[in-house]
Amino acid sequence: HGSLVENATIQDFTKQCDDMTTTEIIDHAVGSHDTDKLYEHADSAKRSIHWLHFACPCRISSHKNGVCEAGDFSAKSENELEGTKPAQTAFTLLSYDETSDTSLLLVKPDTGRMHQIRLHVQTLGHPIANDHCYGGDLWFGDDEGQQACRKSREWLNRLDKGSNDSDLTISNAPATDEEIYQVVANKSREDGESMDDFIVKTCVWCARCRGVDGINSLDGSAEAKERNEEAVFRRTLMEYLVRSQGIWLHALQYSLRVNDDKGSRIAKYRTALPSWVHDTIV
Repeated sequence: HGSLVENATIQDFTKQCDDMTTTEIIDHAVGSHDTDKLYEHADSAKRSIHWLHFACPCRISSHKNGVCEAGDFSAKSENELEGTKPAQTAFTLLSYDETSDTSLLLVKPDTGRMHQIRLHVQTLGHPIANDHCYGGDLWFGDDEGQQACRKSREWLNRLDKGSNDSDLTISNAPATDEEIYQVVANKSREDGESMDDFIVKTCVWCARCRGVDGINSLDGSAEAKERNEEAVFRRTLMEYLVRSQGIWLHALQYSLRVNDDKGSRIAKYRTALPSWVHDTIV
């Protein structure tokens, strides 16, 4: 909604934020929260919402790992271009915080490609906070969290030394042939050994938690089992610290046209703004 303004500048976007609150911009842009009708004021005709329309094709580059990419694929072969689809996203500015050098955006995807919004903001050079898969910084704005993340990554790398696969710092990485041979091969369930203990003994991921040097360290004793549980807990904690705690991307509103005995209408569901949207800008 709002009039189309050609050749809008960044000053036009920032002036929009000065003239209206975040909630007012949202209501003018996608409709009021309180009614199915469009947001209407006496001066609504004077309210122009500036949109940046960005078109850039997207493709799934790794189905196995769920990784996508966007950009210029003109140099790709026909086989590589398979699955590449056009994608367009509209952005408008809600606020800018100079202290953290972050912008709060309202985004409308005109197409529905996998990870489209994340890819498009990355391509524009403004990745989503905490979205480390597509250029964002983990533990954004949290110095202590970033320090803990770095130390955890160093600890995991040391734990996995001797492996040629750096992805082994991620506990859900596929097991390698070497790991299967060392951990699983020629190991049978012993008399009196519980199924749980046998699974732990032959579990590649449990072995990773103990480290490369500890692959064969689980001897079935109570002490070894306790050491294994401590190692698993420590590894789980480290894995938590090197993962995203949630990217700053929020589904604000869903809209669909409904045809029923009341006629045709637009049904909307609006969610509350997330905690990382500061109350002072609403």
